Amino acid sequence: MVLNGDTMSKEMIIDKEYYSDTSRISNSAIGVYLKKGPLALKHLMDGEDEKLSLPALEIGTMIHEYILQPDEFWKDYCILDFTIPKVKQQKDLLDEYHRLMEIDPFKSQDEIKLAAYRKAYNNKKKDDKCIKETEDLIMVYQDYLEYLSNKNNKKVISFADLNTLKKIKQNLQEHKKANELLFNLSDKWECYNEFHINWECQNVQCKSLLDRVCFNFEEKKVILIDLKTTPNVYDFKHSIDEFDYFRQLAYYIMAIFWYLENIKELNPDDFDLEVYIIAIGKDKDNQIRIFNMLNETELTVRGKLLTNTLKAIDYHISSNNWEHSKEYYDSTGIEEVS
Repeated sequence: MVLNGDTMSKEMIIDKEYYSDTSRISNSAIGVYLKKGPLALKHLMDGEDEKLSLPALEIGTMIHEYILQPDEFWKDYCILDFTIPKVKQQKDLLDEYHRLMEIDPFKSQDEIKLAAYRKAYNNKKKDDKCIKETEDLIMVYQDYLEYLSNKNNKKVISFADLNTLKKIKQNLQEHKKANELLFNLSDKWECYNEFHINWECQNVQCKSLLDRVCFNFEEKKVILIDLKTTPNVYDFKHSIDEFDYFRQLAYYIMAIFWYLENIKELNPDDFDLEVYIIAIGKDKDNQIRIFNMLNETELTVRGKLLTNTLKAIDYHISSNNWEHSKEYYDSTGIEEVS
């Protein structure tokens, strides 16, 4: 299995938070390049594309933090122990009232209440009635307004969400292999969660954020573990193919090899490698399955794909030609179907 990709020795410098660093190429960025072309990658690197904010991604992030970074979890989340308005206009009114109170607290209360009401509702009620309805809502939802003032960018989860997270953790602890990999490796192992590696391959500045990687330097072993949420753990092969998880893991392995060789000054070829995906079901039972992803054929194919893709990306970066593929610029403009 050849996954070194002709990396170059560099000191690892991490001077930016992983997700905010658009100067480096991640596996997701490679996916954008492969699916949408070089111009889409350029937009991503220029920060012109907004990040996806999908419920599925948010759930995955929540589970990852709760399992892998429990200390960080409570910095980012808080429990919903108060009532949030269920009617959209009521919530919009209170959100606007809070916003106006922050930006212009010296404005009269009646003006702020009326402006908040008019922002949320489109009707012809008299001003005094609008102000009265706003005051009634403020009285009912004082706890929600207090939350808005003190949330410090924390995301709100319910007790039901917390119970689901506890159930997932319990299921992981009761799974004989998941419990070992996540919670019970011996002291011989150095384990890192959300392990950030900035590295270089084919002259391209790369970045990887590994869910969990464990090193046993005494016995020269490495375990790479990736957590995935999925609607059905018994149809996970579909997700592996759809999202090309072998490519993602091959990219992570290249990062690990670079880290061993350049930071630890060790020969990656001396290490035995294990690669697992822990699939967490989003069904009501939150079932757990673990898949051995050390498929040398699949990983080698993806390693070659990654190397060739990074070579092409290096061409676009160095030439600043982004409108077309490298093949276009190297030929008459006619490209082959691949």
